[in-house]
Amino acid sequence: MTRIAGILAFVMGLANPVPSPDTLLNTLHAQAGELSPSDRVDVLHELSIGATAVNRQTSAAWSIEMYECATSSIPDPMARAAQRKNALTVLSFSDPEAAAERFFQLEPSPAHAPFEDPRVDLSRHLFPRLWVKNGQRSLPVIRHLAEFTASSGEYPYAAMALLLPKVAQVDPRSARALFTEAVLQMPSKHPLHRTQDVYIRFLRAGWSIAGRRQRLAAVHAGVLGAESSASVGHYYFEYFLPESTVRLDSELDARIYELLPFADEADHALSRNLRRRYPRLQGLPVLPIDAAPWRAAVFASPGRDTPDLVQLAFGRSITRFIEIWAQANPGRAAKIALSAKDPEQQATELALLLPWYAKIDAGQSETWRRELERKAQTTDRLDLLVALLKADFRLGHFEEARKLAWKLWRRQESLEDLEDICGQYWFGDPSWYAETNTIPNPVTRLTLLAKYVRGALRNSPGYEEPT
Repeated sequence: MTRIAGILAFVMGLANPVPSPDTLLNTLHAQAGELSPSDRVDVLHELSIGATAVNRQTSAAWSIEMYECATSSIPDPMARAAQRKNALTVLSFSDPEAAAERFFQLEPSPAHAPFEDPRVDLSRHLFPRLWVKNGQRSLPVIRHLAEFTASSGEYPYAAMALLLPKVAQVDPRSARALFTEAVLQMPSKHPLHRTQDVYIRFLRAGWSIAGRRQRLAAVHAGVLGAESSASVGHYYFEYFLPESTVRLDSELDARIYELLPFADEADHALSRNLRRRYPRLQGLPVLPIDAAPWRAAVFASPGRDTPDLVQLAFGRSITRFIEIWAQANPGRAAKIALSAKDPEQQATELALLLPWYAKIDAGQSETWRRELERKAQTTDRLDLLVALLKADFRLGHFEEARKLAWKLWRRQESLEDLEDICGQYWFGDPSWYAETNTIPNPVTRLTLLAKYVRGALRNSPGYEEPT
């Protein structure tokens, strides 16, 4: 954006102040009605999420509208399956029963296999909400939905991991029955690459609920599932433990390694046998049962599993998780970031963890932030600049954030991230709103404005979004 355009945008903004979030939601929805159904889908997704903070009935209606648009107008099967799932996910926030009714219209998505079954992501949001609304009366429906998904795709272990503790609080017997039913689905009839990961998550959530025999059966099923699944390509795993870092270059070794702590508690003979069968695991630190370990995972297709490429992929994996890890233990996350050999990767990871590190060492956090601000003057690396923008906003450095936001806007890259962040911390800025309104493509303009208002509503009571 040129200086003249910036001045013009500011003047336009003064003449046209930003509407309130609820007014802007309705205005954008009316404008989206002029788009074709296929173009309307992305805008409706953002609007229906934002509306959870304003009017749940409106959010439900827009979610259904999105579902119908996706069903009727998206020719690509992968995109259609994903958007139908997205629509019902948001609908589950406001009307889980209506989402459950439409769940049975969803078919497995061959285009997503063997990496995911979109219906599983939906169930992760839907099942707990059905339970909250209807309690024990929801269990027959939940069981039916789980069986429906498992019959043609992946059993919804991730959803059961969230549901089991809630059910156990009021109905331990039903919780144990659900645990057993889930274990019987392993190994999966239609295994996906992530089935073993979500199964471990399910074990961790239901372990305290299960009896001794159930635990033993669950570990045996997990081992059978790990040994029967095969991947085309090579997986690498790295576990960042408090006492050391463990690197495993075999997917099967990693799957068994994650099952070992459960085997140790279920049956000592079984755990000894597994360590004999998998000698690489002998002497390694035991993973915790009650918390997921910090883990980076890399998949390398045949021909791309050279050490250099694998190490680069590990760097990207760590960067993806460092912000989550920092919220749990900022000091430990900082040590991992500082160990990165790539200076650009290290800088990006430090920017991502700054807001949480500031809580334990404000001085060091500010030193790093100033160093990163200087680096931002000379780098074009987009992920670093976006990470620093988020940090500046979260730490209250709004003037620096404003300058960096306009720098990113001029590049016209990652605009959706930019609107989402600026909406959360900067809603109401007239020049920003006016500048976004100058975008000629109506789909891009409306999507960005919808993300802008959604960001503004993020901290409002009642707001919900997919996780």
